[in-house]
Amino acid sequence: MAKAGYGKRHAPDQSPPRADDFAGLEPREAAIAAYVDRLPEGAAIGYKVLAEELPDYGQQACRSALDLLTRSGHLRRVKVQVALPDGQMRWVTRTYFSRTARDADWWAAHVRFVRGMDAPGQPSAPAAGRTPEEPEPGARAPRSEAYAVLAGLGRREPRLQLSEGDCVELEHLVGEWLARGVGREQITQALTSGLPASVHSAGPLLRKRLETKMPPSPAPQLEKDHPGEQIVGIVMMCLFCDEDETTTTLDHGVCRDCHAEIARDEAMGLTGDVPDTFRARPRAEVDVAARMAELRSATVRPVLPAPRPRR
Repeated sequence: MAKAGYGKRHAPDQSPPRADDFAGLEPREAAIAAYVDRLPEGAAIGYKVLAEELPDYGQQACRSALDLLTRSGHLRRVKVQVALPDGQMRWVTRTYFSRTARDADWWAAHVRFVRGMDAPGQPSAPAAGRTPEEPEPGARAPRSEAYAVLAGLGRREPRLQLSEGDCVELEHLVGEWLARGVGREQITQALTSGLPASVHSAGPLLRKRLETKMPPSPAPQLEKDHPGEQIVGIVMMCLFCDEDETTTTLDHGVCRDCHAEIARDEAMGLTGDVPDTFRARPRAEVDVAARMAELRSATVRPVLPAPRPRR
């Protein structure tokens, strides 16, 4: 376990655990992700600690695996400034782990929420003096994730083939599901399961399902390790070093220098499994009585054959 207030934190609104949660990862990353997922809040999950606990992997291998888990959207490390009831201020480092992979926008929104600026999953307001970018005249505006979910239903279930107009009309409802922490696959499953034998009008049917099955709006609580503790600041920081987003550029939660160092280790073949000759093994069970009998028999002087008489 890490020091009080530090260590692992569960990201909110995750899907229930399943056997295939990390099936899309490489075997090493999947094994380490499953191990981290089982750890309680407050556990230390740095690569050096993991290398001590997982005998099959060395420090370089664990660091490379955590880098890939960060790129895949399962990990982010933050530095949080908290105000204690006695008026003291302190910075603590916490590593958020999400069983459900999240994109960079979701993580940024989560940090803004913990900071107290926005609700989770909602984009922040544009800064003063800036306006959201608009597409060039005549250019097609980029489609949202909610639109993509609706447009893909027809490939999963031909009876739910929607027109472009249907997708636009239902887009805001799917967007609300996404904002409440429901993943794309979960939404697709909720809309395609249990359909009637014939679907005459997919648009109204899906609108009814989206409205009646709408999940409850989450009401997350800001985490507090001490009564009266208040979070007054938070910044994203590199998963491996002490640099944060105010002093360096982070690429999916890792700074460029650490990315380059990990890439060099991989090029030199330093991130593989621990060889059998260096692997720490647990002490085997020993039958004490049998072992003592074996040692006693070994200490008895052997009886040498009598010399044959010479003729």
